[in-house]
Amino acid sequence: MAKGSTSKLKARAAPPPKHVEDDYLDSDSEVDEFAEDYDSQEDNQSEQLGSEEEEEEEEDGTGRWEADDWNENDDDNSDSEGGSQNDSDQEDDDEEDVQLKQLQNDLTSLPLSTLAKAQKSLSSYAKQRSSSSSSASSKEDKLLAIKAKLAQLQKGKGKAVAVDPYSGSSTRQVDDRGSDGDSASDSDSGPEQGSTKRGHKHAPTAMSTKKQVSRNRQVVDLHKPQRRDPRFSSVSAGNLDAHLHSASYSFLPSMLKEELSSLKIALAQAQKIERTCPWAEKAARTAEREKIELDLARVRTRLVKSQNEERERNVLARMKKEEREKREQGKGAWYMKKSEKRDLLLISKFESLEAQGGKSAVKKAMEKKRKKIASKEKKSRPFAKGSGGGGGVGEGGARKRQRV
Repeated sequence: MAKGSTSKLKARAAPPPKHVEDDYLDSDSEVDEFAEDYDSQEDNQSEQLGSEEEEEEEEDGTGRWEADDWNENDDDNSDSEGGSQNDSDQEDDDEEDVQLKQLQNDLTSLPLSTLAKAQKSLSSYAKQRSSSSSSASSKEDKLLAIKAKLAQLQKGKGKAVAVDPYSGSSTRQVDDRGSDGDSASDSDSGPEQGSTKRGHKHAPTAMSTKKQVSRNRQVVDLHKPQRRDPRFSSVSAGNLDAHLHSASYSFLPSMLKEELSSLKIALAQAQKIERTCPWAEKAARTAEREKIELDLARVRTRLVKSQNEERERNVLARMKKEEREKREQGKGAWYMKKSEKRDLLLISKFESLEAQGGKSAVKKAMEKKRKKIASKEKKSRPFAKGSGGGGGVGEGGARKRQRV
């Protein structure tokens, strides 16, 4: 028993020499210098252990069994683990094969209409993805076109912006007056943008290439008659003579007077009907009365205008006649100024007012004129320093004018 154990110990204690990889050895060396030292140390240790065990056995006289370090369960576990892994892999492969066969059987059993619907849905999904990608690319193109337009506008205003249409980045640069050639070369380079908007107002008109040009051409120019209205032609009408025109249309003021009198009668009747009409017809009668009042005001304005023009013509004609008689008597040439003409017309206006309404009419017109001038002066008059009105910031500061 003891001999067997010692032999086992010796066999286990002296393992075969291992090959030690040493990086310090030269690549061309064939002999390991340290292998002998390692082997000799292991042999010495095993011999010492064997000698100690033999001495103990000789002293005791009995043999002792010691369990080896080798464990059989380790090999069994490793074998079982490897086998279980192989079994699980094989089972997975079998399940995949079964699923594939089942899927093939299901597809073969499906009707053609169902397969066509599935194919149609897949194609529509692919089209949607392609359309979304194309829309994204179109948005990028629009953004680049907008950036190019902005750069062109800023270049026209004196600011240069270099836009890279491929990278989509814009860098602002200072544009010098002498760099016209560089700017022209930059504008020529790069892809052409599809914009029909002019860069500045002096640029030629840009037309879209997408709009088809008409194929019809005017080979022979046809003579187009040009109509001429003699009423508005300077050739036939010539210079306008106010006296001749007034003499030719002298019947118009009398017609306006008759129309004015008839409208006054119609207005009185409309007012009477409006007062006595039922409540349901009140709105219609009021609208009718307002229409007659507007017509009456229009006719009165035309009549007053014609009377004023006639009065001014008569006054100026009388002054020209007097000046002509003075020249015949030997007086020198005299020409009326604009200020003198304005004063003469104003005097004639008040004389006509006095002839029509007396001095009260003249006084009323003068008072109306005075109030109008006073209101204008009050609006333009600044407030005095330190006064309470105006709501200014402080004493003597700028204050807002108050309307009276």
